[in-house]
Amino acid sequence: MEFPKSTPEYQELKELKEPWGISYGPIESRRLGLSLGINLLGGGEKVCSYDCPYCELGFTTLKLSQIKKTINFPTLQQVDDAIRQHILKLNKEGVTLDSLSIVGNGEPTLYPDFPEAVEVVIKIRDELSPQSKVSILSNGTTLDNNKIIRALNRLDDRMIKLDAGNDEMLKKIDNPLVRMSIAKLVQSTKGLKDVILQSFFVQGVIDNTATNEVEDWIETVGLIKPKLVHIYGLDRVPPLAGLKQVPPQKLKEISQKLTKKTGIKALVFA
Repeated sequence: MEFPKSTPEYQELKELKEPWGISYGPIESRRLGLSLGINLLGGGEKVCSYDCPYCELGFTTLKLSQIKKTINFPTLQQVDDAIRQHILKLNKEGVTLDSLSIVGNGEPTLYPDFPEAVEVVIKIRDELSPQSKVSILSNGTTLDNNKIIRALNRLDDRMIKLDAGNDEMLKKIDNPLVRMSIAKLVQSTKGLKDVILQSFFVQGVIDNTATNEVEDWIETVGLIKPKLVHIYGLDRVPPLAGLKQVPPQKLKEISQKLTKKTGIKALVFA
């Protein structure tokens, strides 16, 4: 799916952003509390298997076939050193972290040594920040890999993206750069324990809040049977012009409709 160029407002904001490090923050997250971000994907170009038009990182320009040739991924030792030093500094400052969040500039499970990196993060957490959860935000495109599944199940929270309930809307709102379908996502999440779904809603040139779209989404959530759903929307300028923020009341209505039909609890972050 071809998107128009970024809005001038987005380009201006993007230029003000600091380069990514292996660890960053801490930041106050709407969903994770005081969170230390962990970026396994290098400090440069976005590395992702989706090209979501609302993504604060901008459009995905790097093809997946180019990743290994293009990206200078940090080593496991560099990951260990960066996170350890950052947490030690925060501990000296009396900062208590709620979460160590594996997020970064793209899809974190694309890191070549992802299972090993998970063990590094858990070890550091246990030693230096035992009160913190280790969480991940993922789009779920690598869940057909058993090693990825096992690594994700080692974490405290697994948040998997589900923005659509049918393949047509999936292509519009997430624009997968790999073979992906709702059926594949439903099937692949069965290997995860206590999955949390993160669902983004938007209106304007792309609208997944229409009645039929919400009904399809609710049906898909019911098939996955997550322990919780996080519902959220735009809170920053998106790269695609013509996207509009969903009113908080509308997000609340979607949440209530989901719970009424499936019994699954949803939290709204607006």
